[in-house]
Amino acid sequence: MVYASGAGLDTRKKCLDGTRVETLKEIVDWINDPDINVPRIFWLHSQASRGKSTIAHTIVLQYKSVGRLCSCFCFARDREREHLEQKMLWNIVHNLANCDPAFRRAVVEAIKKDNTLKATHDVMQQWEKLLKPLSEVSGGRIGNIVIVINALDESGLKGS
Repeated sequence: MVYASGAGLDTRKKCLDGTRVETLKEIVDWINDPDINVPRIFWLHSQASRGKSTIAHTIVLQYKSVGRLCSCFCFARDREREHLEQKMLWNIVHNLANCDPAFRRAVVEAIKKDNTLKATHDVMQQWEKLLKPLSEVSGGRIGNIVIVINALDESGLKGS
């Protein structure tokens, strides 16, 4: 399985204490909202250099520090040649499997059933056969899973 090193959480990128309190609270409230009708994607957007990455890293750091299941994947314009978009879901699966033994077993079983998953760059296959088992795992951790994808606009993927 191809893993992109250096694309995860950077603990140096966090909000200073007492800053961006309202935005952080809004995101935490959204994550913890039990209403099934709440959208499951939170799109944080604004102009460049407004602190979006810092906010994203702060949220992941908060959730990891309390043992919640989460993953962080960060794109960077200077890494476009590495085709990080092909490695993103593998990193997320790897991070989540490291945090939850039940999910880890489900991933291992999925790969046993289809060994080609270890080498595919097909994001739809990765999603269906690797991340989908997470929703079927029982006895795992309680609470919402937080997956942060940072700087998607720097993924190198060009619109058609």
